[in-house]
Formats: sequence, structure tokens, C-alpha cells
Amino acid sequence: MPTPADMPITPEERWGELGLYGARGMTGGEALARILDSAAGRRIPSVTTRRGLIVRLRYLTWGSRGDHWLRTVGIGVTGRTINRWASGIQWPSPSNLRLIDRAFWLCRRASLADHYKQRLWADGRGRRIEIHPVDQKNVQSSRQRDLRVRNINVRHQWPAVVDAWSSNDHSALEELWMRIVDDLGSDHRAYTYVSHLGFGV
Repeated sequence: MPTPADMPITPEERWGELGLYGARGMTGGEALARILDSAAGRRIPSVTTRRGLIVRLRYLTWGSRGDHWLRTVGIGVTGRTINRWASGIQWPSPSNLRLIDRAFWLCRRASLADHYKQRLWADGRGRRIEIHPVDQKNVQSSRQRDLRVRNINVRHQWPAVVDAWSSNDHSALEELWMRIVDDLGSDHRAYTYVSHLGFGV
């Protein structure tokens, strides 16, 4: 089982090199996680700004959370130092700033999981996904074909998708994606990689 130190946790760690994929696009599992990350991070300033740091520390230490999530990622400073960071008296080192951001994203995903499940399940109606395929003209393949944008209503997989996203289980997301596109019929494997997914949270 990977530890928080081994896994790409923040959106920057997960998606910072996505542009390197080029014509390959991204896997469906990556696209699912990216959309959920985007919704979870909406309007939250960067950790490198004073406001972004304070937002994260207040969120991480709110209520009964204490310093649990900060200790989970390996922050070893005293509670007094954490309070000085949160009050703006002291600025964390670059390594601690990175760990604060990682702790925030672990906590944020765990806190939002039930809410996202409820919204995406929508009392059994599910949520429709618009699947944009990779442009086959840019793919080096002897079996190029014209693929169209497909729409599919997803019902049963959402709780497992959100759990996999929340726990950073990328392999589970890929397996779930293949179950989702299996309903597209004989062309389903052509949608293993996508250029974009459209659905709201």
C-alpha cells in the first residue's frame, strides 16, 4: 500500500505533466479524478499565497481534526508553530508548505466524498457523462477510425468512483472507467483514452 509520501496527491503533482501526454490524451480514470479535483479546488487560492495557506490550515485544524492530517503527511513541528503559521506570524519552509498542501488535499477529498456520492448518485438517476475521444488523426495507429463524442448515463459506479478518487487509488479508477465505457458497445476500448469528459459535480 503506497504511503502519502509515495503518491501524487495534490493536483499539481497529479496533473502537472499532463501536457506531456500529447495526442495520447488521458485515461478515463485520470479524467474522472481531474474533474473531481477541479470541483474540490474551485476558488481555493494557491498554497503559495498567504490567503491560500491560511485557508488550508484553518480547514485542516477545524473542529475535531486537530493536527491529524498534518501529521499524516509527516509534518513534525509543534502545535505552537502550526498556530504561528495559521496566524500569519511565521511562514513555513518550502518543504513544509508542500506537505501542508498534501495534507489539505487528503483531508479535502475525504471530507467531500459523501457529498459527491450523493450529488452524482442523484437519488438513483445518476449523472450523464459526455465522452470526447482522442483525435485519431494524431495517433500513430494502423487502425485509425473516426470516433464521435458519446454520451452515457452513469448510475451504479459513482460511489466506487468517489471512494477511489478520495483514497488516491488510480488503478481502481481505471478499472471503474472500463466498466463505465463497456456500455458503449463494441467500440468501448477506443474510449480508454479521452481528450475530455463533460459532467458537473
